[in-house]
Amino acid sequence: MIDCPNGYVCIYPDINFGGQPWVKRAVDGSVKDLPTAIRDRGSSIRNNSDCTARIYEKRNFAGRWVCVAKSGGSIHDLRGYNLNDQTRSLRLNRNDCG
Repeated sequence: MIDCPNGYVCIYPDINFGGQPWVKRAVDGSVKDLPTAIRDRGSSIRNNSDCTARIYEKRNFAGRWVCVAKSGGSIHDLRGYNLNDQTRSLRLNRNDCG
């Protein structure tokens, strides 16, 4: 497992935080269309930022999504949310998951 730095959201290509993650600094904001390196490949996510992170199945924050709590929240297997290998956009928010 490659650790996710403080202040960042990391999306991993393998379950249980395996593989080389795509790393996003939270202060840089949301991403409407994830880069090719992780697009439709994300299998787990770790959030070490002070924002909540929503990962969406479609670009422009559309379709099914799951929210990952701030400050150490994580999902080790996106299969349970029917989002494994279906990551297209990431929205960072100041509000709580809910």
